[in-house]
Amino acid sequence: MEQRHRTYCRSRLAFALVELLVVAAITAVLIALLLPAVQHAREAARRSVCSNHLRQLGIALHNYENALRFFPTGCLECSFVLGQNTAAKKTIAWNVATLPYLEQTAVWKQFDYEHTVKSPQNRAAVGVVISTFLCPTTLRTALTSGDINGNGQWNPGDDMAYTDYGGIYGVEGVGRNAPPSSQHFLEPGSLGVMLYEWPTQVTDIRDGLSQTIVVGESAGRTHQQQAEWANGHNCFAQEQNTGINLTADNELHSDHTGLVGVVFCDAHVRHLDESIQQSVLTALLTRSGNETEVRP
Repeated sequence: MEQRHRTYCRSRLAFALVELLVVAAITAVLIALLLPAVQHAREAARRSVCSNHLRQLGIALHNYENALRFFPTGCLECSFVLGQNTAAKKTIAWNVATLPYLEQTAVWKQFDYEHTVKSPQNRAAVGVVISTFLCPTTLRTALTSGDINGNGQWNPGDDMAYTDYGGIYGVEGVGRNAPPSSQHFLEPGSLGVMLYEWPTQVTDIRDGLSQTIVVGESAGRTHQQQAEWANGHNCFAQEQNTGINLTADNELHSDHTGLVGVVFCDAHVRHLDESIQQSVLTALLTRSGNETEVRP
């Protein structure tokens, strides 16, 4: 009787282990099936936040234009001239002008237009991390430039907060450069909205507000690409033969799979697909390239 009881107990124990292994296997399969769906849902939520940030920027730019009759200048004192002291250039970005329209008036009041963005006078303001300038999908190790040379003390350029969105200077490449002594670096048909030194008026955007991109993702850049939100060099020109997400070095780029977020001059937002035709992309990035009825 006792022997049968022991045999029965061992049999039940073995059966319980088999059941546990089966349950564990089923659970693992379910997790493997659900995980991509969960990740997709999370990315969809992050992309929605990114779109909202771009929309806020678009509205801020429109409110600025309504008040002053032109869009913010892409960069103030960015056009370096041979022989000039480049360290004395202010390089003030368009982002600074949008601060009062993004409920960041306190930061805007801290910023001093009389000094460069990397000056001690602007250290506190430019170090503020502003979520509206960041995409939550972007993979980055830091939100500011930090201690760049690692010397343990503040130097000009340290601790400046980043942006994942850059102003569109236009489209660059062979045949698109402006002649020497021109106001801009690109020929007129290759210019975008966010230029150095000169603000863009609505009348300058001859391709139409709804068909001209003003700001786009160029995510993941660091101080090496001058991607601080206060630094006007966050503006960039897309290389005419480079598509979306091919490089994170001052081109349209994001960590959204197959997509990149942009805001148009009429404040509407889209995530462009990597498969967009290069000619269409180029047309959307210029303000007066004489393209009509362009469909992204």
